[in-house]
Amino acid sequence: MNILYLCADPGIRIRGAKGAAVHARALVAAFDRAGHSVVVAAPKVEPGPWEPREPLAGRAVALRPSGSTSRAHQALKAFNHVVGAQGSVPGAVRRILLNDELRSALLRRFEAAPPDFVYERASLYGTAGVQLARDLGRPLLLEVNAPLAAEQSAYRAPGLGNLADQAERWVLTRADAVLAVSAPVKDHAVAMGAAPARVHVVPNGVDPALFHPGLRDPGVRKRWNLGDGPVLGFVSGLRPWHGVEALGPVLAALAPRHPGLRLVVVGDGPAQEPLQRELAERGLGEVAVFTGWLPHASVASLVPHFDVGLVPYGVLPHAFYFSPLKLFECMASGVPVVAAAVGQIAEVVRDGETGLLYRPGDVGALVAACDRLLCDEALRNRLGAAAAADIHRSRTWDHNAETVTDIARALVAGEAR
Repeated sequence: MNILYLCADPGIRIRGAKGAAVHARALVAAFDRAGHSVVVAAPKVEPGPWEPREPLAGRAVALRPSGSTSRAHQALKAFNHVVGAQGSVPGAVRRILLNDELRSALLRRFEAAPPDFVYERASLYGTAGVQLARDLGRPLLLEVNAPLAAEQSAYRAPGLGNLADQAERWVLTRADAVLAVSAPVKDHAVAMGAAPARVHVVPNGVDPALFHPGLRDPGVRKRWNLGDGPVLGFVSGLRPWHGVEALGPVLAALAPRHPGLRLVVVGDGPAQEPLQRELAERGLGEVAVFTGWLPHASVASLVPHFDVGLVPYGVLPHAFYFSPLKLFECMASGVPVVAAAVGQIAEVVRDGETGLLYRPGDVGALVAACDRLLCDEALRNRLGAAAAADIHRSRTWDHNAETVTDIARALVAGEAR
């Protein structure tokens, strides 16, 4: 099939290191492996100046904002600066203005030879996919990773009041299929008005060629100064809702019991500096290794060195709607995980069989589960092998690509009839 993959979010650089970009590239690669032809269209394709340039299957089309949109965005940013405002209005206006530009540019490019379907990663204020699919007479499959307007209001800034919520509702009720990353996201889409029969749960996956059980490369261990002791691993953006606040107490409790213990933190974000400061104050600065963002292949080579993979979500003020990539990638690599028993995590991890679960926010239980694994190599091996088998069997990007194209074929056939 010919697939147009649209990512209208100007905050996602398709060839960059962000988790959303990893997700996009992985699914596109799976489409490509299945023999489909994919064009990826986005406002930003190339990585930032300090990011590695990741490979991308298929063709990419960079849809840069026009001069007028860029000037409006800059003028609003300048106004914010003058009056000392911290709001997200400049970014919101840019996203809204981009819709018509994306739609027009893609219609010109594909009107004579339209794709079989449009696949869009849902974005805040993003309405271009619905409009473009209508113009081309093709179905739209909308990937939804979060309740976007609610997430923006809770963790960032409210932007333009209820407008983001209204735009999200408009898109969800008009997409031919909604691909929700988790059951709570599906519930959100239905509550917003999407027809239940059109909403499918398609969780995140892994690339089994990258993430699989394997030998540990001594060069990787030496590069990151992991020594000969056990390793706790945490892979994620360092943001408050990822449970970063648990890492300090966990390391403080376990380091005296396990000589040579290292905590490896892969990723960066606003919580990195406070965490580093906390560890230094606890006298644990030399015990932790912060890698920053790494190319995805480098993450895959580092994860097998983890003796325990940490997925330490705390108690959140909303439903747990995430589908954590780090969970799937650790498990696929044969790394036993200790994870909060919440949302999709509790659906994926079978406690005592493919990992260990604990009550969210219970740091004592998290420490006890890690200690249990660090003291029992046979248990680590058993849980890790069972986890890898589970993930490789049904939670891969190739499996997701097959699910998506099956849905698309059914929609195309229905429209033909």
